[in-house]
Amino acid sequence: MPQTLDVYNQKAKQFVDQYDSVTFESVHQSWQQYWPQSGDKVLDIGAGSGRDSRWFFHQGCSVVAVEPCENLRQLGQKNSPSSIQWIGDYLPDLTSVEALSQSFDLILLSAVWMHIPLESRPASLKALTERLHVQGKIVITLRHGDFDDGREGYDVSIKEIERLANQVDLMICLQSGSDDALQRNSVVWETVVLKQRIEKLE
Repeated sequence: MPQTLDVYNQKAKQFVDQYDSVTFESVHQSWQQYWPQSGDKVLDIGAGSGRDSRWFFHQGCSVVAVEPCENLRQLGQKNSPSSIQWIGDYLPDLTSVEALSQSFDLILLSAVWMHIPLESRPASLKALTERLHVQGKIVITLRHGDFDDGREGYDVSIKEIERLANQVDLMICLQSGSDDALQRNSVVWETVVLKQRIEKLE
């Protein structure tokens, strides 16, 4: 992860321009039925340029934007309404998020999971589950495609997500695939939406 953060820090402005060149709607169309409503609390993990956090805010949501890369975080915060709370924090610990003592209606990990080493993923999903409101959803986008710029990426699959979800009493309520919004032929995406098991809610 340090190597990946170095790349994001060094090319922060380039990544911000890239992320902001596409809309929230075009990137996240596949899970539209679970988009948050006004008044919902949203946790945006790996908030990057703040594109998605700003969209949530303009829908009337309360937003906490988590971005471990300092330069990205500074640019994202600069371009965002002051009501969005920006935090420098890391999976799997999320120490600063935990200190907020909040639960969230939606937790988004957009273009994050492939950067998390396999051995850190069980603890990462557990930490997210602990911050999830009882009726909340976790949305994870899975990138398939190698990096050619020094960033580290690890294998991802819906099968792995399902196995890890079972360990923390979550279930998949939506899975979908989509082409890359930035029109990179070598990259495709899958999206998984998780919620707590029905028997746990009863």
